[in-house]
Amino acid sequence: MKRTHIVNSVITLVLSLFLVFSTFSTVCFASENTVTITFNATVADGIPQGTYVSIGSNLNGWKPKDNNWYATLIDETHFSLTVSLDSKYIGKEIEYKWTLQYPNSTGNGWEYCENGSVGNRKYIVKEGSNVINDTVSFPYKPVSTLTCGKLETIKMKMPQFSDGRERTIRVWLPDGYNQEDSEKKYSVLYMHDGQNLFDVATSFIGEWEVDESLTQLMSNGYESTIVVGIDNGETERFNELSPSWGLSTLGKKHISAPVGEKYADFIVNTVKPYIDEHYNTKPQREYTGIGGSSMGGVMSFYMAIEYADVFDYGIILSPAMHVYSDDVINKFLDDYDFTDIKYLPKLYLFAGVKTGNSEAGAPYDEACITKYVEIIKNALTSRKYPAQKIGTQIDENGDHGEITWSKAFPIALQWLSDVGEIPGDVNGNGILEITDATAIQKHICEIDLISTEKQNIADFNGDSYIDVLDATAIQKTIAELKVL
Repeated sequence: MKRTHIVNSVITLVLSLFLVFSTFSTVCFASENTVTITFNATVADGIPQGTYVSIGSNLNGWKPKDNNWYATLIDETHFSLTVSLDSKYIGKEIEYKWTLQYPNSTGNGWEYCENGSVGNRKYIVKEGSNVINDTVSFPYKPVSTLTCGKLETIKMKMPQFSDGRERTIRVWLPDGYNQEDSEKKYSVLYMHDGQNLFDVATSFIGEWEVDESLTQLMSNGYESTIVVGIDNGETERFNELSPSWGLSTLGKKHISAPVGEKYADFIVNTVKPYIDEHYNTKPQREYTGIGGSSMGGVMSFYMAIEYADVFDYGIILSPAMHVYSDDVINKFLDDYDFTDIKYLPKLYLFAGVKTGNSEAGAPYDEACITKYVEIIKNALTSRKYPAQKIGTQIDENGDHGEITWSKAFPIALQWLSDVGEIPGDVNGNGILEITDATAIQKHICEIDLISTEKQNIADFNGDSYIDVLDATAIQKTIAELKVL
């Protein structure tokens, strides 16, 4: 046998013994109430000098910059990390990803995530010691998954806060957008957690694929739309996305100083004016929406109601309302008068039903959120909010995560784009009322034979004329439905 083969064999043996010993030694010190997991990574190409290998997982809040989750260097291509878990994790599936960390990085730790398009790695925890051996490949530069349109980023100060904080704003411009063509104007959708909307290279747990979904919808006739993503404040995310509402026991563990009102003001009075000034937008209310998920769903609900004169619709996915006390929804809505239907946004409420890989009862446990779709809807309709303006969806296979929301997002947009197309609803508020009949009567003398396009709006009885019969039919329907 050649000398080099002998040396390689020895190295392999030593490495194997090290991994076995590391697992064995951990088990020796583990108590009967814990289990251990040893994560071993082989990085065939090595890593750049001065960098570290770490893990982001649902076990550590998906925070790969947590020093406790940095792997130990064994040699140039092998890394190992052993963690102790409570025995309650036995039989449960965990998720994780390997990441590459640069010591002076100011990002969220996901800039250099392992290559692969299959999503998170998964493992079911067993009793005693668990050993996972992975082969990992890292990109030394972020690999963008942006496939449609163009993404621009802006750093903006947040004058609503006195601590000098700033935020990255991500502006997605659809294919064909031309800044020089001021004649073509675009609707604008403002969304929270901007890191996760368009590109897995910037996300901290996955992406919504907003660029792909909107491009597909617009190719089928959906309104041309710009999406403005506001990055979350990382450690301040819970506080910034939370209004000053009463907290549940769970909420008190995660929300220490809610400043949601200031964050909302930042979007409405700082971000929106900038976007309307620097991009070809339709700034009017009827072309403006707000959307988000989890705590972003909570904030979207709050902003759609509080700033109903600014936003025509709200996309409210998996709102984490269980971080608040049971009475906050009613207390919040009691401050508003919904009988004035001039500014009532369309709302789309969504939730899944599965706990998934989240800990039961945690802020990310979708099973705790499901009921709030109906709770919010009932609270609104009991206050005379038009039911036609509220869309709901429960996904039996949905959990609390980006994959679920990426599927719900285009469905929400399609529903929202169809709201208000009710024959006879000439003022477009999603409800038949006496003002519709009055509007038709007013125009009887002005319009005779009308186009096919307008028949569905004002020609209630379908005879191709706008006449008193249409007004009478609407008044009769209103009386029967008791919508007045």
